[in-house]
Amino acid sequence: MNIYDNILTKLKSRIIQLDSLDEWLFVTVNTMRAIIDNSCKEDVSVVLKATELDSTDQIQQLFDTIQGRYGRDGFSYRNAPSYYYLSSLVARFPKTQLSGGDHDKIREYYEHDIFLLYEV
Repeated sequence: MNIYDNILTKLKSRIIQLDSLDEWLFVTVNTMRAIIDNSCKEDVSVVLKATELDSTDQIQQLFDTIQGRYGRDGFSYRNAPSYYYLSSLVARFPKTQLSGGDHDKIREYYEHDIFLLYEV
């Protein structure tokens, strides 16, 4: 089972917090990409700014910035329960320092083009 399927199974049981940094990175990157893909596809590479950041709290700030810029008028899931749920999971992760391997995973997860937002 791949990471997407593992996380999707967990999310369908409505967990309130993600267990691992890998899961959190996947959910965060996947949700940021879904927000931008849904509202302004040509800007989707903005998500890769996460590879330049050093901690989860900095990525949470990037997530908030993306929500503010792309999660408004053109975003059709703005009021969807799945959007609120995924956003809460992003917000509920402790501050953690990132390594080079984590940045590699961000790049890998960025390439995933099936979005949890539409499945949860």
